[in-house]
Amino acid sequence: MRRIVGVAIGCALAAAAPAPAAAQAVVVRASGPSAAKFPVGLKLGDGAKVALEAGDTVTVLDRAGSRVLKGKGAFIIDSKVLRDRGLVGMLSRSLNNPTSVRAGAVRGVTLVETRPLVPKSVWIADIDRGGKVCVPQGSDLYLWRHSHDTRRTTWLGEAEGGATVRLLFPQRTSGVAWPSASLPLIAGRSYRLNDDGAPERTVDFEIVTLAPDAIPDNAAELGSLLLDRGCAVQFEALADSLEKMGGEGEAAL
Repeated sequence: MRRIVGVAIGCALAAAAPAPAAAQAVVVRASGPSAAKFPVGLKLGDGAKVALEAGDTVTVLDRAGSRVLKGKGAFIIDSKVLRDRGLVGMLSRSLNNPTSVRAGAVRGVTLVETRPLVPKSVWIADIDRGGKVCVPQGSDLYLWRHSHDTRRTTWLGEAEGGATVRLLFPQRTSGVAWPSASLPLIAGRSYRLNDDGAPERTVDFEIVTLAPDAIPDNAAELGSLLLDRGCAVQFEALADSLEKMGGEGEAAL
C-alpha cells in the first residue's frame, strides 16, 4: 500500500512540474577568450546573462533574428525584441516552383559582383558541404552554391545509384530549384552530387522531412529545430541570412 501511495504522489509531482521554457536564444558561433563557454547550439533562456571579456564576439539567434554580442561586459537575453520578425517568416515559408537566384535578385540586399548572395530561403542544400537537409513536407528545395562567379555544371542522383540529372548553374547564379520532375525528393533518401568532369569529387546529403505545422515562427526555435534534426548547414544559413539582412552588433550594458 505504501508503494502505491508513493507512486501516486510521485506521479502527481511529475504532473505538477512546470514544462521547460523554450529557448529565448541559441548560440550560432563564438570567438575570443570566452568562446569555449558558448558552444554552437547552446540554448539561453529568457533573462540569461551573457558575460563577455574584451575581444569576445558571440552570435546568437533570438526569437526575432540574429544578434551579435561584442566586447567586455554583460548582455541580457530577454524578450524585448525590436527587430522585424517578418524576415524569419520569409526565410522559412514553403517553396513552390522557386526560380533561380541570381546576383541582384535578393530584395533589400545591396550586392557586389564578387560577394556571395544571401539565401532568400532556409530550405537549401549546399552543393559544396552536404550533410542532412531539412525540408517541409510538400515544399521544394534550392540547390545552393556560395561562389557564383563562373558557370558550373553538376550531376545529381541517388547515392545508391541509378539515373542522374544534369544541373546547370549559369554565371552569377547561386541557387537553382531541385529537379523534382526528374528526381523526386524522398524523406530519408541520400543523394549525391558531383561536378561535371570531376566524378571523384562527390558531396552527399540526406533529406529530412518536417511537418509544415511544426515549423516555428521565430528564429531561436527554428534554429534549434534545424540543429536537433542534424541540419547544421541550414542553421548556419539561417543565422547568416538574418545577420546580413537585419542583424546588428550590440554593445554591452
